Amino acid sequence: MGLRLEWVAAAYAGRPRITMPYGLGDTTDLTDTLTVLKLAGLRAVVETHDTIRLPDGRRARFPTLTQRPRNDDPTDAELLLLAPRTVTATQIALAEQTATVLLVDVDRRRVWIDGSQALGTKERWKDAAPIYVTFAVARLLAVNGSTFDKLVQAGLTAGQVDDALARLGKRVHRTDIGWESRQVGGLVDFAIACYPGPGGVRTRWTSDLPLAEQAERLIGAGCRISGRAISARPGYPAISRREMPYRLVAFTEEEVDMAALGFEPDTIGFAGTELIRPADPAIFLTAAAAGYTDRTDDIITANTILRADFRNADDTASLEEVRNRLQFLADIDYDLRHNLPN
Repeated sequence: MGLRLEWVAAAYAGRPRITMPYGLGDTTDLTDTLTVLKLAGLRAVVETHDTIRLPDGRRARFPTLTQRPRNDDPTDAELLLLAPRTVTATQIALAEQTATVLLVDVDRRRVWIDGSQALGTKERWKDAAPIYVTFAVARLLAVNGSTFDKLVQAGLTAGQVDDALARLGKRVHRTDIGWESRQVGGLVDFAIACYPGPGGVRTRWTSDLPLAEQAERLIGAGCRISGRAISARPGYPAISRREMPYRLVAFTEEEVDMAALGFEPDTIGFAGTELIRPADPAIFLTAAAAGYTDRTDDIITANTILRADFRNADDTASLEEVRNRLQFLADIDYDLRHNLPN
């Protein structure tokens, strides 16, 4: 039990308090940051309460909420110093794409400056493209199977197909008529449930038009519709007879002038249209392979339903219907490919 400071308690008791907003009286400890910079060959020194100076003379300012003292140099620093408690992938991406950011990861002894990493193990995620191609091949093989040449003809390179088949490993095998899922229908569940998502950028929009009309306009602009809304599209087996979903999901390869199509930004966040410009370039490839010009392939459609922000009972039932239909088609196609009796 520490000694009670009676005078401290007395100072606070019954007297008016003069305070600042929470946190503004705190100090920022840059000691560990300077140590890591020294390991990177950057012997920085503290210049002001929120600024350090690097050996080359450049100043890096730490963003603090405290107002600079009046006698502080008002000249803007050349660099923004970031030394967060936990470094995120977004901060690393910012440091690698912005030459004016100095990012210090104290815990893991890493430094980024001038747009590149100057200290520490470069533990970056591998390029996502091979993973997306792997799932594209999984979708192409899930129901029908395919030969190596047909996978290439779908729009992939021979190297991409080789790599994807190797990554799929024991989930696929080669037969005398081509490549297919080792377990009938096994790639269906894998491709729906394990697909990491399209990545890229998502924006939400709203319109007074009915969702069906919104879909027509987006398709006319080159988009692919996905999710439960495709049940109303011509030529697609209806996902039961349920009401249209509250939100339409569309994928696009190119920038879309949404205002010209009658949309405006959705500020409610509950109703409207999601426009996704995906990082996955294979979404449009597998849609084309399925013969679709207005929608994503059925597996991406199922994944879109699975990943919905708000999935109600209708969505869940529709997801099961799409999955069951794909499993049924995979079973029938396997029998046809191998001339088995029905």
